[in-house]
Amino acid sequence: MSNRIHVKLDALASTVEEINKIEPALKKPCEELVTWVAERDGQDPKKIAENLKTLVAFTPTANLGAVDPLLNTARRFVNDWKDRFWGIVWSHLNFVSRDFPKAIFLAEYWEPCSSFSGKKVLRGGREVRSIRDGNQRAQGYDWALPDIFAPYRAEYHNGAECGSLWDQWLSEMQGQLSDLKAYYAGPNVAEQDGSIGGQS
Repeated sequence: MSNRIHVKLDALASTVEEINKIEPALKKPCEELVTWVAERDGQDPKKIAENLKTLVAFTPTANLGAVDPLLNTARRFVNDWKDRFWGIVWSHLNFVSRDFPKAIFLAEYWEPCSSFSGKKVLRGGREVRSIRDGNQRAQGYDWALPDIFAPYRAEYHNGAECGSLWDQWLSEMQGQLSDLKAYYAGPNVAEQDGSIGGQS
């Protein structure tokens, strides 16, 4: 049995023109990907191109940021596929990222049946940051998945250099966790009053 991977992808472009080119690129596999899959599987590239297009196509769901579509440079997309196609779809995203090296791609993925999730930051055709939560305590619910997108969103909206806020964010997150640990060092409220599932 094959489970399905779900992805929510935010594409943060440098210009309106760029985001308008990224959208069709996310809907269609590049020739390099088609050729690679065809050679790997011993098939005719022309015969598999349409099936690959259906597999890798990311559907736009919302503009992010500017309300006016004529000014918007960021867009959200979604896709889902059977887990056996993991390599093909991520390769597709890497190729699109490579072709638009100024853009930042923030991909959040999850597979509720196997109970794991993760986040990837892609830029210039490579994965610059990633994190995976594969030990969830409740099926389909994140357990230990920090928001590694936060510094990249802040940089993007402030016009800062990509990656310039990472170290500061990491340090401040460590501080926040230390504060939580120090402040809530004793037994939690549920243990004290016997409440379960958020109810007393």
